[in-house]
Amino acid sequence: MLEDDVTPCLVGVATASGLPLFCRPPRPQLPFSLVGALHGVRLFGAAAGAELREAATPTASLAWAQYGNSLTLVALSPSPGPAGPALQRILQSALGTLVLILGQEELLPIRNVERLKRDLRGCFPLLDSLLRPRGGGGEGWGMGGPCWPLPPGTPRQALQERLQRFAAAAQTELGCLLCAGGVAWLGTAHWGALPDDDSAHLRALLATPPPPGGGAGVGVAARDVAVFLPNSSPKVPLRLLWLRLLPGVGAGLLCGPRPSLHHVIGQLVPQFWGPALEQLRGWARPRPPPLPPEVLGYLLIHRGRSQSGIVKGAGPAGALPPQLRPEALRELRTLLEPQICPKTGGQGPPQMRPKLCYLAFPTHTGCCLLRPGLTLLLLLPPGTPREPLNPTALNALNALGYG
Repeated sequence: MLEDDVTPCLVGVATASGLPLFCRPPRPQLPFSLVGALHGVRLFGAAAGAELREAATPTASLAWAQYGNSLTLVALSPSPGPAGPALQRILQSALGTLVLILGQEELLPIRNVERLKRDLRGCFPLLDSLLRPRGGGGEGWGMGGPCWPLPPGTPRQALQERLQRFAAAAQTELGCLLCAGGVAWLGTAHWGALPDDDSAHLRALLATPPPPGGGAGVGVAARDVAVFLPNSSPKVPLRLLWLRLLPGVGAGLLCGPRPSLHHVIGQLVPQFWGPALEQLRGWARPRPPPLPPEVLGYLLIHRGRSQSGIVKGAGPAGALPPQLRPEALRELRTLLEPQICPKTGGQGPPQMRPKLCYLAFPTHTGCCLLRPGLTLLLLLPPGTPREPLNPTALNALNALGYG
């Protein structure tokens, strides 16, 4: 994590034994003694007749959630002051993620701790997504609602009818979703009837990259994943089929034992989506990524290659004018050169620890995010406080495709 990182940490503990089950993100790993102490504090409160759910210190905030006598989840935020609602959202979404992948009966109660620890590895990509700031303004963490409106000019009704016919041919009434770029475009009425939490978890699962070598069929990558819906079907598994139609565009089909994946990719996908591939390709052209609204300009250097941009409409009145921002970026890079490339002839240390630098000027604020092989310089409005710079830098990095 960054020196000024405010990314939360999520820990799972077996309630009865106090044994740690997982810690995300994996670095830095919390010491066993600290995990035991956090769990012990809650047990001590329970023994005294008090249910401890949140706590705050001058340097951190914490939240607990216990599920039966099996599983306790702990969320920690290194930012001072109360952060209860955000941490409680993380805990709620984390339990839903575990149920989605493993099913409620594998978690509550825990039958075999060592086997569960192995099975939990399949949940880590989704758990990690909970801990990344979502939204352009860093408005919090948790399972977001990755839905975009259709691109301008898209014949929505025709696409909706095609999606509905495809789901009907697959003989499923559980729902079908069309996705592009990791976000949802359009869903059938049955998908829209799913509980919001179930839909959010399924969309997050669809947004995770398929495993290497997961292709099936000519030009179609596919996955067939058993899922448990946290609210609708926490004990009975369903199937989520991911069907790659084009690079970055695919359909998610929620179904029961039928249809077979072979039938879907061999017959239904060519029949229903083959005639629409050219239209989909046009709709899926990448759009300029949105930067946080407070960014006035940026310079990104990634393994020797650089890209820059000046945001002309950004910033409040009196901020650095657009014509002066390129020179401000050059000046910022010159001032931070000793920290970016110390004693290495401009190449930077090979295993540099992530770092955030901050400089304040009368006309603007400079922010520099350093990672191995990557440097991001940001121009921000004058008087920008240091406290929220890390979420702003991470959101900008995600918008530029390097998150």
